[in-house]
Amino acid sequence: KNLIHTFHVLLFSMFLLSFEKSVFAEPNKLNDRDSVEMITISEGYFLMGSKAGEGRSDERPQNKIYLDSYEIDVYEVSNKRYLNFIKKTNRKEPPNPYEEKPLSETREVSKVPVVQVTWYDAVDYCRWVGKRLPTEAEWEKSARSGSESKYYWGEEVDDSYAWHWDNSDRKTRSVGEKRPNKLGLYDTAGNVWEWTADWYDQNYYQNRSSKNPKSIFNGKHRVLRGGSFMDKAEGLRVTRRNWDLPSAKFKNFGFRCVKNKNNISID
Repeated sequence: KNLIHTFHVLLFSMFLLSFEKSVFAEPNKLNDRDSVEMITISEGYFLMGSKAGEGRSDERPQNKIYLDSYEIDVYEVSNKRYLNFIKKTNRKEPPNPYEEKPLSETREVSKVPVVQVTWYDAVDYCRWVGKRLPTEAEWEKSARSGSESKYYWGEEVDDSYAWHWDNSDRKTRSVGEKRPNKLGLYDTAGNVWEWTADWYDQNYYQNRSSKNPKSIFNGKHRVLRGGSFMDKAEGLRVTRRNWDLPSAKFKNFGFRCVKNKNNISID
C-alpha cells in the first residue's frame, strides 16, 4: 500500500509540474537573435478602415477582412535589439537623435524604439530574425484588438495609452511604458510610426481582397501606421494611414515584426 501511495503521489507531483510549466511557460520567443515576446493573433474576420463620414477618403470603405493567424511583436523594435543586428551584420549604426555620441554608447536609450531606419533597414532586420513586416491589414487588426472605436481604447483621447505631442516631451520614449491594448501589445498608437509591408495607394481600400490582402505595386511610397510622439493625440486614430519613400528615415519612424506559417513575400 505504501508503495502504491508513493507511486500515486509521484504521478500527481509530475502532473503538477507539467501543469505549472504549461501555465507559466516563458513567452513565445522566436530564436536567440531576437528573444522578444510575440502574441498570436487568431485567424478570422475584423472590420478594417473608417466608417462612412469618418477619417479620410483613403481609409474607406470600411470592410470585413479575413486574415490567417500570425504572431506579432509585443513591442516596437528597440535600439538594443537593433544594435545587436548591426553588430552581427557589420552594418552602420543609425544616427543618434538624442545626443552626439553613438547609440551603442548611450545606455539610457537601449529600450527606446530604434528610429531613423528606412523601410529597407526594417525589412532586413525582420528577415535576419526570421520574421517580416506586417501588412496594413495585419497591423490594424493587431492594433484594434477587437475594437471598432476611433482609438483602439475608445472614442476619446486617453493619455494613459499613447505618447503624443503634448505628453512626450517631444521625444521617443521607452517601449512598454503606456498601457497595452486588449491583446497586450504596447505603443500601437503614438511613440513612433511603424513601417508596414504595403505600398501606398489612396484607392487601395476600394480594390483590395477581402482575404489576406496585400497591396500590389502601384506607386513609390510605403505605408506607416500608428502615429508618433510628433502627432497630436487626435491624430492617433487606429485607421490613420501615413506614407513615405522606402528610403526615408526620420526620428519618428520605427517598426515591429510579424511571423506566420504561410509567410508572405515582401516585394
